Amino acid sequence: MYYNNRRLALSVFWIILGAVLFILSVMEKLDSSMYAGMGGALMGVGTLRVIRIFRYRKDAGYREKIDTEIHDERVRYIHMKSWAWTGYIVVIAEAAGVVAATVLGQDLIRSVLAYSVCLIMVVYWITYMVLSRKY
Repeated sequence: MYYNNRRLALSVFWIILGAVLFILSVMEKLDSSMYAGMGGALMGVGTLRVIRIFRYRKDAGYREKIDTEIHDERVRYIHMKSWAWTGYIVVIAEAAGVVAATVLGQDLIRSVLAYSVCLIMVVYWITYMVLSRKY
């Protein structure tokens, strides 16, 4: 079963954590109003996850649809390809950002983008080496 009790407990944890952040922010124990927004978002996501879990447990049609999406090879292939495309697009966009930041004289932005590109490429190389041994 995809929506097990561990996922339900984690969703309830997000609701409680969000409520704590929201309440502490409203009571002005936390300085930034960002925590109220983050708390509200965590409560919203946790609530939606709990609703999904209960719907999965009660509705057989919905359960079959979710199980098919999880275990279908076509869906897994599409997920894999979308991550690959996302990686290419992010690296190219960040590399273009490095060039643009260099032209505009923004050294900090250029450095952050260049380090990010380097980190992505190092992680890619490591995962490629690990996967090439596995497959």
